[in-house]
Amino acid sequence: MRLRFNSEIYSLLALIRDEVGSVGELYIVGGAVRDALLGLDLHDLDFVMAEDPTPVAKHLARQLKAGFFVLDDDRHTARITYHDPNGVFFPLDFVQFTGENLIEDLNHRDFTINAMAVSILDVTAVIDPLNGQGDLKAGLIRTCGPRSLMEDPVRVLRGVRLSKQFGFDFFPGSGTLMREAAKHLPGTSYERQRDEFFRILAGPVPADGLRDCVRFNVFKALIPHLLEQTKRPDSDPHRFSCSGHSIAVVEEIHHLLMLFIQPLNLPIHPTRMLVMAGEVLGPYAHKISAYFKDEVTPGRTKQGLSFLATLLHDLGNLTCIKPGVCEPGSTCEDEASVAETAWEIARKLKLSNAECDWIRKMVRDHAAARSILTADALPTRRTIYRFFKSAGEVGVAIVVFSLAGLLAAGDPALDLTKWHQTLAVSKRLLSAWWDHKETVVSPKLIMDGHDLQVEFGLKPGKQIGYLLDSLAEAQASGDVQTREEAKAFIREWLCYTSTDGK
Repeated sequence: MRLRFNSEIYSLLALIRDEVGSVGELYIVGGAVRDALLGLDLHDLDFVMAEDPTPVAKHLARQLKAGFFVLDDDRHTARITYHDPNGVFFPLDFVQFTGENLIEDLNHRDFTINAMAVSILDVTAVIDPLNGQGDLKAGLIRTCGPRSLMEDPVRVLRGVRLSKQFGFDFFPGSGTLMREAAKHLPGTSYERQRDEFFRILAGPVPADGLRDCVRFNVFKALIPHLLEQTKRPDSDPHRFSCSGHSIAVVEEIHHLLMLFIQPLNLPIHPTRMLVMAGEVLGPYAHKISAYFKDEVTPGRTKQGLSFLATLLHDLGNLTCIKPGVCEPGSTCEDEASVAETAWEIARKLKLSNAECDWIRKMVRDHAAARSILTADALPTRRTIYRFFKSAGEVGVAIVVFSLAGLLAAGDPALDLTKWHQTLAVSKRLLSAWWDHKETVVSPKLIMDGHDLQVEFGLKPGKQIGYLLDSLAEAQASGDVQTREEAKAFIREWLCYTSTDGK
């Protein structure tokens, strides 16, 4: 195999070589060497050297006019926050050898395909003591040694991620090593577990990655609640265990997103139902794509959060997805309880408050959305308003999730006619969110709290808040469109509550 760096990398390496030529050997290691051998674009560079690299990194940062900070004092690890000529963030990490020399360092790494190095003094020669190039050619994920995973159990998740990222198989016997090391995941940080897990969710085949997580007992440490799902049978009309169904829904969400984003790269031959989804929802394909790529917290997208919420949507004592259990705009007690459990799991994974709330809303409101989507008629403006008032922007993800849930269930009652009706309902919801938000989803109130105090002599308090909520719903539904109609609406409400004794 031949190393292939682009001209910008060669220029950067030449600059680094000129600046550090007098301080001893400096090596590029890990994923950058692997990706260069595969002819892939690089997104960062990792360097190792015999001495503490902090002074070298600090000097280089000044020459590159880039930021610098120490990542780990104990391991002598530093980062240069470099940006390439196009302004794209391209971090440069520097660390001291693990062990006495480069070969010991490479032997302490995770997998052979990551245990190769290149000296910056000769970027044509690959230092490959564990035959990583051979495993790259064979498409194999093989540990550097029998203790590689036990030394850092998070490598189990990394192995799953790399396998799916490159379409590689695991070296024979790896399953036993993976399962044994996974038992020790609780001794590692949740942040590191979370980051590798979300990289699996962001990969080319997230559902397959999740199936490997089940196979290697990763969830016993990462999300213990999911173990109960593997033991529970699903309710009709679903085809799998509850956990199997949840992973199948993730797979169908991914198929739908691929249909909208890169239809030619779909991992399967599209079914007639997928084709219909593309035809009906095609006008919103670009917006759906941009929506799921958006990050709630830097580095974690709505797509990844949707996949995690999908895994969590059937926790607790629920049987899997019972159609029609919630009225539109309402929240079932079971869903509310499961949503709180999902929130707690998200917090355990050290997700931000915004991410935890995002997942809670998706789990809480998915049953209500299913009732709307499977109804025989298009939803009214009032129903749409109530749905988005509860779900907010998460409602878009819930719509796609609900469609995927129907596809994953394999319900024989879902014929093409019923599916087309469901897609029409979905389109109406998405249209309300993107095309009619100011009238149907969050209308600007014709009268505000001050107006109510002046016009009707009301005092500040809960009554005004309730009135404004009712007015917003009346405007969204189209019942109130003018200021005079708003006054009449408020007057009628006050008269009713006075007569009713409230």
